[in-house]
Amino acid sequence: MKRRGRLAALAASTSVAIAGCAGEDGSYEFDAEPARIPESAYAEGFSGEDPESFTIDQEFNAAGVNADVSATTWIARYTNQTVGSALFVASTPNASIGGQSVNPLVRADDAELIRRLLSQVDQQGIGGNGTDIQADDIEKRGEETRTILDEETSVSILETTVSAEVSGDGGQSGSVEDIPVLVYIGTVQHDDDVIALVGVHPVEIDQSDQLLSMMEAVEH
Repeated sequence: MKRRGRLAALAASTSVAIAGCAGEDGSYEFDAEPARIPESAYAEGFSGEDPESFTIDQEFNAAGVNADVSATTWIARYTNQTVGSALFVASTPNASIGGQSVNPLVRADDAELIRRLLSQVDQQGIGGNGTDIQADDIEKRGEETRTILDEETSVSILETTVSAEVSGDGGQSGSVEDIPVLVYIGTVQHDDDVIALVGVHPVEIDQSDQLLSMMEAVEH
């Protein structure tokens, strides 16, 4: 099953009773459980940070229900700044109303998922402050099947380009543009959350084994 169809099915299968989550003001809040890579599973050259949260607020209208919905997602970032590779691990709530997920990250296609996740964090691990992944120009390069959280998961491999501001020796700064990169995207449902993993490395420096092995080690 393709990724978007699979996530839609997951959303439908984990519908919650909207009345059970309502606040006094008619709003609804959902919070994911953080996911992370254990330090013992870091690939050589990688370092990591504790998961940080961000909240997506939106007006939701489905199945005759109008509601203000707040969905809290957790992101952990792991980087190898020497070679410019990174792995982002996001845990996002998969609550739904009338078979439709309340979380736009769950409904996003691959390009939109990249854009939304990476807009939430400082992307120093992919080249420096001001990094811009060109998510509108993505080409599929293949896929790998890996076991993530005890489930066989298809990891899409995509190619796009990155532009970034970089800092050099002596405090000098500059920019690089249109650097080809490979992007790895895997999603899996675990408990009441969807875990999204997004890995990136320059085309000229192969980090596929490192990123995929770290994906397989994720804990939630």
